[in-house]
Amino acid sequence: MPLSEHEQKMLDEMERQLFADDPRLARAFAPTARPRRSGRRILIGLGAVVVGLGILVLAVSLPAVWLGVIAFIGMLAGAVYAVTAPGGTAQGNDSGNGPGGGSGPSAPTGDDSGSFMRRMEERWEKRAGDDPRL
Repeated sequence: MPLSEHEQKMLDEMERQLFADDPRLARAFAPTARPRRSGRRILIGLGAVVVGLGILVLAVSLPAVWLGVIAFIGMLAGAVYAVTAPGGTAQGNDSGNGPGGGSGPSAPTGDDSGSFMRRMEERWEKRAGDDPRL
């Protein structure tokens, strides 16, 4: 069920406010780009699959089961190498923000730290008619 235009505007406003109030939290929940696979890595993996397939055909023509098993393992390793991303690129860009090693203050400071939630509560109370100021 799609959101109405008013709901979409409210959601966009809440998102902008989240980025303004707590950019670190917003970055933590922002979608991250998938690491790109390099063409060289794909070619090496594909080459390993082709060589493994050739050795597998040779192993079938010869009575060498052990050679066929090794060829199959080589083909599998080549395929996995080709389709996986290089290690270490998906992690590591958020070095100081984990638990225990955070950088910066652990709790927000200043008057505007709770302003977003306060405004949301005021809007909720206003809509519900439970405004204590009336």
